[in-house]
Amino acid sequence: MPVYFLYQEGHGPDRIKIGRARRVEERRRQLQTGNPDRLKLVGFINADDDARLERDLHRHFAEVRGEFGEWFNLQPADVLPVLQRFHGDAFVGKTADAFEIVGYDRDGIPEHVGVWEWGDLSLEECCPFCGCLGGLHFQEASWMYHCLACDTLTNFEDDTRTAPEP
Repeated sequence: MPVYFLYQEGHGPDRIKIGRARRVEERRRQLQTGNPDRLKLVGFINADDDARLERDLHRHFAEVRGEFGEWFNLQPADVLPVLQRFHGDAFVGKTADAFEIVGYDRDGIPEHVGVWEWGDLSLEECCPFCGCLGGLHFQEASWMYHCLACDTLTNFEDDTRTAPEP
């Protein structure tokens, strides 16, 4: 079961909830109900022993535990090293289509949405399609980049990519 990190951004202090759920997005929506501040998925770790990992993370961040149990006074960048430590089993939250062009700079170079609002990660560190911190790996045989987690193949030359059928 995934251990997740949800970031509450809003008018109060920045907080991150460390919890676990089978369906992370469904859990985010449940917690969002009645919460005036927006909740964003920072990332999650697929863990065999999710209860132990959650407990260990709660101990690790005990000094910054907030007043509401599983909520901690943290910024997304504070949990990035934890997510990176679990690289192959960890995923970061994505903002949108990472390659959506949102404008052009004064030299005519396209500006993209970006994958992560809070982290500056390279393709080798993180897949822009699924958020896996295992990254994209360049395959010389096909001259394409491949993600082991989502099995996407792309060369970034055009807007096409191949992914397996669901």
